Amino acid sequence: MPFNFKPTLVRRITYVIHKEKKSRDVINTHAHYRYGHEFIYMDYGKILLTIENKKFTLSSGECIFIHGGKKHSFVSEQGTHFDFLDIMFRGNIPDVLWGKTISVNRNCVELLEQMKEENLQQMPYYNDIVACCMTKLIVFLFRQISAAVPNKTPDAPYRREYKSEAVNKAIAVIAANYTSPLTLKHLSRSVGISIPHLRTLLKKETGDNFSTILHKHRISAAKGLIKDEMPLQDVITAIGYSSSSFFFKIFKRCTAMTPKEYLNSLGEPTER
Repeated sequence: MPFNFKPTLVRRITYVIHKEKKSRDVINTHAHYRYGHEFIYMDYGKILLTIENKKFTLSSGECIFIHGGKKHSFVSEQGTHFDFLDIMFRGNIPDVLWGKTISVNRNCVELLEQMKEENLQQMPYYNDIVACCMTKLIVFLFRQISAAVPNKTPDAPYRREYKSEAVNKAIAVIAANYTSPLTLKHLSRSVGISIPHLRTLLKKETGDNFSTILHKHRISAAKGLIKDEMPLQDVITAIGYSSSSFFFKIFKRCTAMTPKEYLNSLGEPTER
């Protein structure tokens, strides 16, 4: 899925923080538009975002790209504290990234932190570094979205129906979010039960703990992407890992093979 690449020009970086004490406070902006594109990363809390006639819920750890010229506004939930990073930029990005909420993985969070730091310090050539980070962020998110819909859907590691609705919902949440930095705490909130209760149910009904279930989903996706000849380093990033050595360790644990041995077992060439 190639796209027409041009260097990204970052025009402004701001940090929006709302931590009022009154529970009745609601922040509601008037509909407005920018001539440049806008990127919002939700660092904490939740906002309800409207882009023209489409409504989105943007939660902690998620981002969205807003096309320049599109009217948009947001409203906070009553009594909810929040803060988000707002970046104005110009440049081309893939169509698949516009107007959708995207979970941000660890690599992208590190890029955003570097951009905030560079913008704060404003050392020589900071604009160039920020622009490079933004371009890299766009590419990483593009790879992540592309990896989420591979040409060949890998076998789901957990396909059966489980006894409790909580476990079925937990497996579905993991399957939909395995590329993001998902934690047991986030999962328990999504399912609506306590961490100890969820931990016990997962182990009892699937035979695996949360970490193993998450790793198996990632490795299952990795096998499909490797088979589709995606470069290995891109596979590692796309499925949510930041360490190559850790990926190799988990891959071997889940498949009893290295990625190279897996390719050989498929009759695929081992040279990239």
